[in-house]
Amino acid sequence: MTTESNATAMGQDLPAGPSADSSVPDTYHDHESALNWALRLESAAWFPLILAIISFLVLAAELFTYGPQAMRAGGLEAYLSISLPLLIPTEAAVVTASLFVLMRAASQALLLLLDIQEKPTAP
Repeated sequence: MTTESNATAMGQDLPAGPSADSSVPDTYHDHESALNWALRLESAAWFPLILAIISFLVLAAELFTYGPQAMRAGGLEAYLSISLPLLIPTEAAVVTASLFVLMRAASQALLLLLDIQEKPTAP
């Protein structure tokens, strides 16, 4: 016996294909909401990148400020004393650049998901 005859013999109908239920709205995949979130993430990702660039510029300014002082003073203590003012902008630049990459990746993932959902299935 085939699956079709088993299903009809038990009084069950076979599940209809996606083309048969085209009048029922798909509430699980909200295309507009996913697209809005992707665009929001894409535009909001630029804010951390701007902060990363500003942090990098602050780091460069502090290098030129504290570098000559440390070279004149010499020794390990001078380099340790400038490490904290240099470490804070470095961490800020790394964290905000990573946040930029993560937000862009999430946005691209949502757009890819929407492309996959829109792809017509083969008959």
